[in-house]
Amino acid sequence: MIQDIEEMNLQVVQFGQGFASMLPPMKELEKLVISGKLAHGGNLVLAWMADNVVAVQDPAGNIKPDKSKSIERIDGIVALIMGLDRALHGEIPMKKSVYEERGLRVV
Repeated sequence: MIQDIEEMNLQVVQFGQGFASMLPPMKELEKLVISGKLAHGGNLVLAWMADNVVAVQDPAGNIKPDKSKSIERIDGIVALIMGLDRALHGEIPMKKSVYEERGLRVV
């Protein structure tokens, strides 16, 4: 799959599922949730997955989501954490919003 993605000239970024990779974006996600700055548009599936997340902590205090301890699916939250990590590292090329270019369309 990675070869197919690279053939499409898309960048592949390695992201581990361990404590070291997950801690910074997990802490940032926690800040966003507590401050009320996480906007998910009322997405019911994401809210359901968020309710399912169980975080585990290692002896050093690092945290990460644990799929094996979570009741149901949490894949959307894990994807959110991984995407947040890319955003924190500035490795996502920021494109202008379509609304900045053409404005808001009202029907």
